[in-house]
Amino acid sequence: MVRLKRPLLWACLIAIAALTTLSVYGAFLGADRAQAFFNSVPVAVFWGTFVALLAAGIVAFRRLLWVPSLLLMHLGCILVVLGGMWGSKPGQDFQERFLGTERISKGQMPILEGTAENRVAIADSNETKELPFSIRLRKFRIEYYEPGDLYIYSRDGGRWKLPAEAGRSQRLGRDLGMVTIQRVFRNFKMDVSGDERIAVDAPGGSNPALEVTIERPDGSTARRYVFLQRAGHNDPSDPLALTYTQSVRDYISELEVVRDNEVVASKDIEVNHPLYYGGYHFYQHKYGQNQFGDYTILMVVADSGLRIVYSGYAMLMVGIVWHFWGRPLRSALRNRRSNERDGNR
Repeated sequence: MVRLKRPLLWACLIAIAALTTLSVYGAFLGADRAQAFFNSVPVAVFWGTFVALLAAGIVAFRRLLWVPSLLLMHLGCILVVLGGMWGSKPGQDFQERFLGTERISKGQMPILEGTAENRVAIADSNETKELPFSIRLRKFRIEYYEPGDLYIYSRDGGRWKLPAEAGRSQRLGRDLGMVTIQRVFRNFKMDVSGDERIAVDAPGGSNPALEVTIERPDGSTARRYVFLQRAGHNDPSDPLALTYTQSVRDYISELEVVRDNEVVASKDIEVNHPLYYGGYHFYQHKYGQNQFGDYTILMVVADSGLRIVYSGYAMLMVGIVWHFWGRPLRSALRNRRSNERDGNR
């Protein structure tokens, strides 16, 4: 056993160096290619070898059993790797084949606003699987940074930028007149209930728009509505083209989990703030519009192995803190008490 300690130590150091190199390499591959790379057979063999070396180190170096901080760090590393292997696509295929545990490793779920869906399109395949519950998209909305900007273009190449705030004006020169923003709408609607059509800022919904007046050099005034989401078409004979822009701040899907015709959970999800239910994370992935209305596309990811990984990280952090800070502090306190006892004698 003594003869094996040095080769084992060197093998562990080489494995750690290889892990560092693989991590740096994977950072430049992108998410999808990195996932395929780290789940490949050669790298899977490396993971298994790394775990075996760490486990062998605990057996060979008996001191680890008497130093809890070092033992926690080793066990934490083992759990992190094992949890990652258990939650990977090959790991979940193994669970399904030998343990009968059928899980959706990763997929996408498109949901139309106002409807519920339980079908998940499996990643990298044409297969579709169903969840034992449904996700309803109550509402999808986009939040923007305010105030936004109104861009004004002239036929001769002129360009002006105006903050999208009511009362803002921009003189365009003697031949083009002046543009003034009269109103800013969060949700533009045209009220046609009376004899006249009246533009209103309706509660709820999201249809940002600007009401703009153009005072021409001849004294006449024209009124336009410039929309954020639907740019429309400019009149070729008009000397000015107007565009309303806002930077997107967030995409939000208001979700409900429906099980046995009852809402059992709900959450407004956004990027990096998913809904978690039934062993799955539901991430905001994409969105769009079709002839039926707004829709969202959720990324569905199973949590298999995630708790093992989190437990490993917790053990690793506790071991590190205790080994580099807790043990020295305890030794210092012990020496201080010993010196105080010696001084009182």
